[in-house]
Amino acid sequence: MLATGARIGEILALRWEDLDLAAARPTLTICGTLVYVKGQGIFRQPWTKSDAGYRMLVLPRFAVGMLIARNVGAADNPHDAIFASRRGTWLSPNNVRRQWRQARADTDLDWVTPHSFRKTVATLIKEEADTKSAAAQLGHCSEEITTTYYIAKPVQAPDVSDVLERLAANPNRPHSPAPHNDAHR
Repeated sequence: MLATGARIGEILALRWEDLDLAAARPTLTICGTLVYVKGQGIFRQPWTKSDAGYRMLVLPRFAVGMLIARNVGAADNPHDAIFASRRGTWLSPNNVRRQWRQARADTDLDWVTPHSFRKTVATLIKEEADTKSAAAQLGHCSEEITTTYYIAKPVQAPDVSDVLERLAANPNRPHSPAPHNDAHR
């Protein structure tokens, strides 16, 4: 999830056939998601949440290494799933979330959820590239969703102290059209 920004259901729905690890720039194609249907259980839906959700992503080297190592020891399963259960079935996103909560127990990492990885990826891509690239990576059809819900807002405002210093340089110059009760804050 940290290597792609993909949703947990998209990651758990990945099959070995969705990867091209031998390419000069190894890729992963997000082309399905796992869903739960009452009375039927977990199954792979062969489409994504939206049309924009279908996407091919270039993988970072750390993910390629992890996937190659995983493939070496992977047991065959009828779904060709990269992340299969011990019985060869699809992993339930809810069970993976529960295991993640248990793994974080007694740590200061209780705020880290599978969705946190998605937000981290969006924020980093926006900071290093742009919002359009972040939206495409996450499978959003518009930058608005990415900006509103996924990209972290800066905690500290930009340093404009030099600009504000000009207010003290010429105290006789009018600065605002009308004084307010809170003008000196």
